Amino acid sequence: MLEIRTAKLAMNGDKIGGYASVYDAPSHPLTIRGINAGKPFTEKVARGAFDSSLGNNISLLVGHDARDLLANTKSGLLQLRSDRHGLAFEVTLPDTQRAKDVRQLVDAGVLSEMSFGFQVIADSWVGNTRTLSQVALREVSIVENGAYPQTSAEARTLQSGIARLRLRLRMPL
Repeated sequence: MLEIRTAKLAMNGDKIGGYASVYDAPSHPLTIRGINAGKPFTEKVARGAFDSSLGNNISLLVGHDARDLLANTKSGLLQLRSDRHGLAFEVTLPDTQRAKDVRQLVDAGVLSEMSFGFQVIADSWVGNTRTLSQVALREVSIVENGAYPQTSAEARTLQSGIARLRLRLRMPL
């Protein structure tokens, strides 16, 4: 079963960078039919859970729609890496009308988060908390709403020359 999780996004330039997932950070409560008997649960992604997928061609989609492809790792427009914080990404959006439309939607705050689609290879449960220890990453997406509140992505203009990715953690009250 393909599963999908989300994280924050902000954009105002040609490059978007940040984290599609932060390791060991809890999700919002999730309720998914067929998982945990349909009862609410929280989820965490273990450090390195994406590592086995990083050599594959991963797509950047809008709203998990395979017909709405913006970039992929094969083209070099999308770069993914696993580091000590999580699944880092950087994408240079192509010069297409769809990418321009997405930029407008992000600037307007309509699309404000990132998400990822995956299949579980290995997981574990402690009470109502699921830890994903290995997943097959299929895609990352620009979306409206997210499951993981701790992560954010920052947009950069090409003129900034800044190549490093930054993470903003919003600490729970």
